[in-house]
Amino acid sequence: MIIKIPTDNEEMTKHYAKNPGEGCCGQAAIAIIEGLTIQEVMNNWESFGLDFKGWSGWKQIKDYLKERGYVVTQKNNLKEYEPCYSYIARVQWLGQGEKKEKPFYGHGHWSKATAHTHFIAILQNKYFFCNETGLSRIKHLSDYLINNQGVITSHMEIIKLKQ
Repeated sequence: MIIKIPTDNEEMTKHYAKNPGEGCCGQAAIAIIEGLTIQEVMNNWESFGLDFKGWSGWKQIKDYLKERGYVVTQKNNLKEYEPCYSYIARVQWLGQGEKKEKPFYGHGHWSKATAHTHFIAILQNKYFFCNETGLSRIKHLSDYLINNQGVITSHMEIIKLKQ
């Protein structure tokens, strides 16, 4: 698998980050896995009848990937990444409150916590991709999470069915 950062990543990230809690991180994670632009993912998204309100839900991402011929398995408490799979990780940004564990993660309510989530792609057990910071080596993932005050709450393990 050749890793190709979506050519429209910077443009689309800026475009969809206009309002707090909104963004195209889910589509960007899909785009790098599929080797597409974010706009191509958005076009597919719409053609599959998926609603985009400025952000993506976990189930929508899973539905999109299944529609595109991927086998998707949710993995919680994942400790190692298999090189033959791609992953999308759900990152929870921590709030200022004292209680940093689920369901509030430092936010006053679960809905506030949900509004402070992000999706990143993990590729070949060598790299991770965040549409805001780019492609980085997997060995820097824990630093990324610590520096941005985030925790991974779950993963989707993704593999393409042979066509």
